[in-house]
Amino acid sequence: MFGARSKLDRGLDAFDRREWKRARRLLQDAIEEEPRAAGHYHLGLLYWRGLGGESDKRVAVEHFARAAEDGHPGAETAYGIALRSGAGVSKDNQLARQHFRSAAGAGDAEAMIQLATMSEPDDARHWLTRASESGYAPAMLHLSDFWINRDPVEALAWLYASVTLAGDDAARKRAAALAKEMTAQEIEEAQRLGRQYAKEIAERARGPR
Repeated sequence: MFGARSKLDRGLDAFDRREWKRARRLLQDAIEEEPRAAGHYHLGLLYWRGLGGESDKRVAVEHFARAAEDGHPGAETAYGIALRSGAGVSKDNQLARQHFRSAAGAGDAEAMIQLATMSEPDDARHWLTRASESGYAPAMLHLSDFWINRDPVEALAWLYASVTLAGDDAARKRAAALAKEMTAQEIEEAQRLGRQYAKEIAERARGPR
């Protein structure tokens, strides 16, 4: 016979179902009984966004910092964003960068975007490409912005890839606007590349057969 599910599990389920008040209550109880990184991170998100109760950036950052100490990639990214913006904590770009690098090393795509926006062009392209190749639609928009004045075909290709994989409305609108400035041959090449990128990303997501 299986034991009763923990408050942490029930709190995370409530979070996924967007039952914010219930999630906040259960996660608060859970971390008091057994502090876990996932509990601190998700409770931090609730306080950061003001879901299920008051918004309190300082309390949110405390939870992010606790989870980041345990190496939770999402918490490291969230803590880095707070440190970079100075919301709920003293601004510290150097420490923010350290947390972004750690989270990016663990595969967190949002951390890669954050690193890109703090980097020189070559490093920015590296991080945005890695994040885009993971299938993260926001990264594809950023990568398109990176290429827009360097290689418009490449920029349009990543917008098409985002539309193909995620049906992203922002990418679709940008693609339509950009295509108006390009030749039929350039559009055709961007469509080909976009399909290729989307196929490669989807294959990586499925993993080895």
